Amino acid sequence: MTERIGGVAIRIWRSPWTRRLGPALLFAWFAYWTWQAIGDNFGQWPYHLDVVGTDGRLYYRAAQTWLAGGDPWTAYVTQNSFPLSGVWVHFLFTGPPPTVLVFVPFAWIPEPVFVIAWLGATVAAALYTLRRLHLPAWWILFPPLAQGIFVANPHVVCLALLLSGSKWLQALAVPMKAYAVIPMVGERQWRALVLVTVGVAVSVILFWPLWTQYAADYASTQDWIVGATHGGFSAARDPRLLVLALAAIGLLALMDRRSAGWLAVPAVWPATQYFYATFALPLRSPWLAAALAVGVHRPQAGVPWAIIAYVLVRLIMRISGYADPRRRRLKRTARAADALGPKPRAWGAE
Repeated sequence: MTERIGGVAIRIWRSPWTRRLGPALLFAWFAYWTWQAIGDNFGQWPYHLDVVGTDGRLYYRAAQTWLAGGDPWTAYVTQNSFPLSGVWVHFLFTGPPPTVLVFVPFAWIPEPVFVIAWLGATVAAALYTLRRLHLPAWWILFPPLAQGIFVANPHVVCLALLLSGSKWLQALAVPMKAYAVIPMVGERQWRALVLVTVGVAVSVILFWPLWTQYAADYASTQDWIVGATHGGFSAARDPRLLVLALAAIGLLALMDRRSAGWLAVPAVWPATQYFYATFALPLRSPWLAAALAVGVHRPQAGVPWAIIAYVLVRLIMRISGYADPRRRRLKRTARAADALGPKPRAWGAE
């Protein structure tokens, strides 16, 4: 029965109608949910435009604060509250010391110029990511990616660095976002991980006061980010869901370590933002992307449930044989042989 259902699903997926209508429907789906993710920022024009590029601005201010002799974990940006009430909401910097250091070279640039340039770099990184993955340019409307671009979070640049072919650029992804180590392990980027280890060790030696300040501030910054994100979009905020998500990621690792590395962060990393779900892009699954697009609403825990469902589908396909690479190769070979017809007889053969 399972094999029959899988066969029907595969035939639907491979049908010409699906190939023609699928991209158009997915484009419309992405566009709708992207508006759900960022549309509120245009609702009371122009008071919420302070959200545009806000994360890039925050990281820049953390580096400047440290260069001025201050505590980078006191750096903040302000935004108008939702809905407007005359109250300004403060957002604090929570990244580790390497993230502070990686933005220091840009601290000499005037802040407005840096924010505009960083927004441009974020868009370029997103387009580079899509090109590397051979995805259409309109996938830039994938809601987590669109939101990450809108706020200019370094996560988007981090993803592009991880997908680059250079071990030096891959290593630079970790200072952007510490959790980049997880997909690096899945991708077996061992040389880049060695560079990361050496770089972190050197930074601890050279910038020991920065690390001690981070350790002193760690508890308060983590409490703040968990409260500000309401636990985040991952399963980490619900112990029961976390057990399911961890089991799903573990099961996926047995089937496909690479995919598990990419999905572990949006599934179980604590206090995640919605744009962390862009780590699903390297899997190039339209069905998973369509499910994650709905995850914009945090209370429904759409992101971890979409990942759990994806793993279950992969498991069913594997059990039924549709995910077995050897079986697919044998079927393709058989179809190719049938298309060629019987082998012609050699000249002079009876």
